[in-house]
Amino acid sequence: MLSRAIFNALAIFASSVAAGPTWHTSRGEDLVKFLERATAPTLNFHISPNASIVTPDSPEWAEDTTRWSTWSAPTFSVAFLPAEEKDVSVGLQYMTKHNIQFLAGGGGHGNTVTLAKAKNVVFINLEKFNKITVNSDNTITVGGGARFGDVYTAAYGAGRELPLGSCSCVGVGGASLGGGHGRLQGKYGLIVDAIISMRVALWDGSIIEVSATKNSDLFWAMRGAGHNFGIVLSFTYKTWPLQNNGLTYNADMTFTNASLEGIFGVINDLIPDQDPGLALDLFIMTDPSTHETVTYLNIVYAGPKEEGDKFTARFATNKKSSESIERTSLNVTMVPWSQITHQAAGGMIDLACIDGASQNVYTANLKKFDIAQQRRFYNTYIEFIKNNPLAINSMIFYEIFGQKAVVEQPADQTAVGNRNYANILALYQTTYTDESVAPAADAWARSLRDEVVKPEYSGYDIESIYMNYAHGNEKLEAMYGYEPWRLERLRSLKRRYDPKGFFNFYNSVLG
Repeated sequence: MLSRAIFNALAIFASSVAAGPTWHTSRGEDLVKFLERATAPTLNFHISPNASIVTPDSPEWAEDTTRWSTWSAPTFSVAFLPAEEKDVSVGLQYMTKHNIQFLAGGGGHGNTVTLAKAKNVVFINLEKFNKITVNSDNTITVGGGARFGDVYTAAYGAGRELPLGSCSCVGVGGASLGGGHGRLQGKYGLIVDAIISMRVALWDGSIIEVSATKNSDLFWAMRGAGHNFGIVLSFTYKTWPLQNNGLTYNADMTFTNASLEGIFGVINDLIPDQDPGLALDLFIMTDPSTHETVTYLNIVYAGPKEEGDKFTARFATNKKSSESIERTSLNVTMVPWSQITHQAAGGMIDLACIDGASQNVYTANLKKFDIAQQRRFYNTYIEFIKNNPLAINSMIFYEIFGQKAVVEQPADQTAVGNRNYANILALYQTTYTDESVAPAADAWARSLRDEVVKPEYSGYDIESIYMNYAHGNEKLEAMYGYEPWRLERLRSLKRRYDPKGFFNFYNSVLG
C-alpha cells in the first residue's frame, strides 16, 4: 500500500486545492471582471431543455469551468453545455458565423502551453455527452464527454475489456484523439487502434459519421490528431473478452535510496522483451509530512498472480552490491479490472483528479534508462524540493507499458507518429499553488527534459513525444512523426475540414 503518511499528506494537499484560493477582491479586480463580462460574446441561439449557457456570475460557473491544471490554461468568457447533438450543431453554426472562438473539452486534463492562446473563449463543456452503451456485437459506444472510470465499469460489467487510460477522471475524448496510451496497449494497441467509428461535429455545425468506410481520410487524421479537426460526440470501440476472470495483478512497493540503480537496471532488462500484459509506473516523489524522498513502483500485470509475482520478485535482491534492491514495503492484490484505476499505486493516481493546482510538465520518450543520468536526476529532484518547498508535490514519473501490439499496428493507418519510439514515457511534473515558485519549477523540469531527449541518453536518434503529454514547445515532428508526408497530409486535411482554423488551440498541426 502507499505509505499512509504519504497518502494522508497528499490528500490534505488535494483538499486545499479543491477548496480553491480565497479571493480578496479589489476595485481593480472588479473592473477586470466587469470588462470581461462586457466583452463576452452573446450566445443567442435555441438550445434544448437540458442544455445550458453559463456566465461567470452564475453559481455554476466554477463547477462547469474548473480544470485540472491552472498552468498555461485557457480562459473562458461563457460556458456552453450542450445536451443533444442538435445543440452542438446549432451552437457551432452560430459561433462560427459570428467568428466567436471556442474550445471543446471533456475531462479538462489537457495540459499544453498552446492552450493559453485560447483567451476568453466559449467553453463547450461536453459533460452531458456521457452515455455509454455496450452493443450486441460487443462494441461499446461512448459519449465524447465520458470519463475513463465510467467506461471501465460499463465494459467490464459486460465481461469485456479494451485499452483505456490509467486515470479514471480523464476524459475519453481528448485522450483518444491524441493516440491513447494505457496499461493494456501491449495486448490491444493504443486506444485509437480500437476505434471503429466516430460521430464528429465540424466547424460549420455539420455532423458526420467517420470510419474506415465513411470519410476515411478524416478517420485517419482523427486517430492521433483529432483535436485539429472537430468535436467528437461519440466513439464506438471494439472490445475483447475479459481475461483472468476479470482480475488483474497489482503490486505496490517502495525502496531504499540505494536501490535506485538496481530498479532502473531491472526495468532496462525487462523492456526489450516486455510481456504485453505488463505495465510499470515508477514515481520519485516526496512525502509532504516528512520531506523524505520516496521511490515508489506500481506493477500492473494482466495475468495470473503466479506470473505477476515473478516480475515483482525481480525488484528485491538484498545483495550488497552497487545494484542491490531493498524494498521497504510491498503490497500485492488481485484487483477487479473495473477498479484498477482507483486501486493501482495505492490510489495515488486518483489524486491526479483533484483540480486547481498549477501542473507544469515536461515530457520525453525514452528507449531505455541511462542509469547514471537517473541518479543525477534523483539528486537534482531532492535539491529542487529542498530549495522550493512550495513545490513539494512535484515528482518524476515514468510509465513503462507493453509495446507489442502498439508497434504491430500498421504505422500508416493512423495519424499517430513515432510508434516505435515510446518504450518509456518520462514526465517531469511540477505541482504548486503559489506562483512564486513557477520560474524555478519551469527551469528545473525543462533542464531535465532538454538533457534526457539527447540521443546518448534517450537511446533514440530522434526526439519523440507522446502528443497528449506534450509540453507544447516541441517540434511538430516529435509529436506527429518525421515522415514528411504525415504533416503534409494532416495540413491538407486541416485546410479541408477546418478551413477557418477554429480548432487550433491544442498542439495544432499548423504550428
